[in-house]
Amino acid sequence: MNAPERYREVVARLAGAVVELRERDAERAAELRRVLRRTEQELRGSADTLMLARGMYELRWEAALQVMWSAEEPGKPRPRPDHRADPARHAELEREADEALDALRASGDRRFFRLRNRDA
Repeated sequence: MNAPERYREVVARLAGAVVELRERDAERAAELRRVLRRTEQELRGSADTLMLARGMYELRWEAALQVMWSAEEPGKPRPRPDHRADPARHAELEREADEALDALRASGDRRFFRLRNRDA
């Protein structure tokens, strides 16, 4: 094979490799776009969950303060967020917070009725 034929063969293989690389890059880019869309959806979902959790926190805190004030106990400063909390336990922690608020309400109700009965 002479030099020009060899050159044409190498250039043809190189052109084929370029086409193949473009196809692989296009497939990879499409996959990365799908991953990005899923990640963005997860991020939006997490932001929604965070906003809901903060709102529920505020509502629970206000309800707890109402119980404590009606039980003639002074309010305490709002607890700080625990940044070590496991996000995977969010639903469980929400349940625990609801149960703790229910227990506080029940204890406040009992104390309120005891004070009321004592004064009567």
